[in-house]
Amino acid sequence: SSLDGSSAATTSSSSAAKMWARSSQVVRPLIGAAGLVPVFHFNNQRAPVRNEGNKEDVMMFHIGTNNWQRQGEFAPGSGILHASFHQTFNAMPGVKCYSIYPSKMQEDPVAEPDYDPTFKIFKLNHDIPICESVSPNSSYRWHSMNDQEFTAYRKRLEEEVCAFMDEIEEREGKKFDYLISHHAFTNAMTGAQILERRQADGNKKLRHFNFVHGTALKMYIKEKDKDPEYPMRFLKLTQDHGVFNGREKTSGIWVNSRDYIDKFIGCFPTYPRSHAVYSQIGVNQKTFCPKGSTVEKDLAKHLRDEDKAKLAGVQKVVTFVGKFADWKRLDAVLYAAAEYEKSHPDVATLIVGSGPKEAIEEYEGLAKKLGLKKTFFLGPKGQPVLAELFSMSEVGLFPSYKEPFGMVFVECMACGCPTIGAKSGGPTEFVTPAQGVLVEEEDDWHSPAGAQRPGVKNGA
Repeated sequence: SSLDGSSAATTSSSSAAKMWARSSQVVRPLIGAAGLVPVFHFNNQRAPVRNEGNKEDVMMFHIGTNNWQRQGEFAPGSGILHASFHQTFNAMPGVKCYSIYPSKMQEDPVAEPDYDPTFKIFKLNHDIPICESVSPNSSYRWHSMNDQEFTAYRKRLEEEVCAFMDEIEEREGKKFDYLISHHAFTNAMTGAQILERRQADGNKKLRHFNFVHGTALKMYIKEKDKDPEYPMRFLKLTQDHGVFNGREKTSGIWVNSRDYIDKFIGCFPTYPRSHAVYSQIGVNQKTFCPKGSTVEKDLAKHLRDEDKAKLAGVQKVVTFVGKFADWKRLDAVLYAAAEYEKSHPDVATLIVGSGPKEAIEEYEGLAKKLGLKKTFFLGPKGQPVLAELFSMSEVGLFPSYKEPFGMVFVECMACGCPTIGAKSGGPTEFVTPAQGVLVEEEDDWHSPAGAQRPGVKNGA
């Protein structure tokens, strides 16, 4: 049932309705869930806004942290999830949703006589800043910004969001009801500032909510744990700002893993637990479903030219999808491949994803060092290709350390492919024995021996 669209929708709708019902007596509750409608890749810029001119429409604005998958730019999971939210809410009767998200590459959609764009690009002259780990498009950490750069970023974001909201409100003839910030960090503080500013201008009904995701919490925890790469800075800044000190600036927060409620409260202990809600992520079954693809007929077109000759004799594949961040534990996947390649020469391993140049060199170098003959690096791939690869795979192998949720798990299972992961984080909440296997966690995963042990277990 965790893969059933209606089940996921019911879970998210229920939590959203309860949250909004608690938040305000002025605006009627909204119900909605990511995953109810297809995740468009926005090559066609028209969003399905179906409620023109209705003065009773609820209006919401989302501030995104990562780019959407559009104009040839691949997106991390949080960007895909934000795009899903945008499309889902706009497909709901009585709701209009607008968004902004950052990108160095992408351009704004173009207005047409019968179309007003529902989203804008927060244009950057650098890579999208990241909290804790690399994304497909960036390894530029917030910690590398000085205070002046960080303040300027927040201020410009606030001004551009307000300008876009002003434009929309003038066109629609009504004020926004909800402001949703993504990630419990920069956007959340910006959202709180915008809330204060617009309420002071007379929009007393506006409420701010935050979708926590996971990487900001990981950054805060690293700061608390005195990780030398993450000196205490942004947790204290966010605490001092007060965005999560209570419900005055943030009416409610969502997390995509039950485990993250405790982690969030550990960082912001004065925030009421009653308004920290677990909302399980759905899966888009129009994209992720069995495709009928096979290794024999469909795999070669996705490989590098120099790897195609190595396909001889391959009948089955194991697939890893993820960014090349250390906690995704691609090294454990490669150690696993070294195990099963010994006794199963007809099994190949597909590595889908990317990262900084140094990480690519590290993992491709490890594959060569281990003497892997049937392990293929495919680079980043779009969702339709992922569905094709999952559909031809025997198993999806995703051994992340304390994965916040694990969208690839549900995407893989929706294609009829079982999964193997680590017994930690989000996957423990939905991976059952009927769907896959969770291997005992290895806390010493940073050491070579600690990386090799789960690899051997996964390989077995």
